Order: sequence, then structure tokens, then C-alpha cells
Amino acid sequence: LVLAASATSALSVDFQRQIKPIFAAKCYECHSEAKGKEKGDVALDTEAKLKACIGPGHHIVPGDPAKSTMALVCKLPDDDSDVMPPKGKNRLTPAEVGLLELWIKEGANLTSSAPPVPAPVAWTSNDGKTIQASFVALAGDQITLRMSADGKDYTFPLSRLSPESQAQAKTAAGQ
Repeated sequence: LVLAASATSALSVDFQRQIKPIFAAKCYECHSEAKGKEKGDVALDTEAKLKACIGPGHHIVPGDPAKSTMALVCKLPDDDSDVMPPKGKNRLTPAEVGLLELWIKEGANLTSSAPPVPAPVAWTSNDGKTIQASFVALAGDQITLRMSADGKDYTFPLSRLSPESQAQAKTAAGQ
């Protein structure tokens, strides 16, 4: 039971470390109070403005990505007039959309509640290269590892890892 609880908490998304950088890279160009751009009356760069977007009937419905227009518009096809970011802009990757949806599903918490990242272990790619990294998250078929060499998080397809390391990732995620 304790193992199951820690596996669940290992999947929690940290707003400051994982979601805010996505907003900064993909959304602030059009949704930033500091830049004076609040298209659609949405700004994501201040806590007060972001909090105004969270709640039942707002752009982010905690616990329900399917009712959260923020998640929905990021998944629209490029040719849809409501797609965000707009056509030709810096679109969210599937891994970023998955992380956004997971954050919403977990309650869209703005404070850091992520558990400490585990100690680095060896991971092997499917071409035989080995790295030292800490498991951060597994969302769908995307894994996030924190590299020991530079301390940065990298998200990539789970299929890039050897079968043994894929199994290691699933165990770390409690699957």
C-alpha cells in the first residue's frame, strides 16, 4: 500500500517546474499581463490572473481535462480557427499536452507538491547507450528523466529505451 501511494505521488505534476515553462514558451506571447497581451481576457503569467482561469465554468476545470477549454483548444487540428497556439505559432507537443492534461486531472495545483526526484540510476537506450538519470514521470508513452549530467528534465518516447529500461520506467511509475 505504501508503495502504491508513493508511485501515485511520483506521477504528480509540478506546476512551477513542468507547466509554467510550457506556458512561458508557448502561451505568454499572447496571454501575458506583463506584455500587455491578454487575448481572450486570459493571462497566464501572474498567479492572480491564472487563478481567475481555474474553476468550474472557467478555462481550467480542476480534475476534468475534457471540460477544460485550455486543454481542448491545444488539441485541435492546425486548421481549426480556435486552435491554441494559433496556426503557425509554437504548438504544444503531444508530451506537453499530456502533461497539461495530467496537471488538470490532478487538480491544477499552482503550488509545488512534487515529491523529491529519486536518486539517479542507469537507463539504456534501444541502441545500447547508457545514461545516469532520475525518473520524473511517465505520461502515456512519454517518459521524463532528469539527467545527472546537467540536472535538466528531458521528455521523449518510451520506445527509445531498451525493453529492460521500459520495464524499469513502468515499475517506477507504478504500472
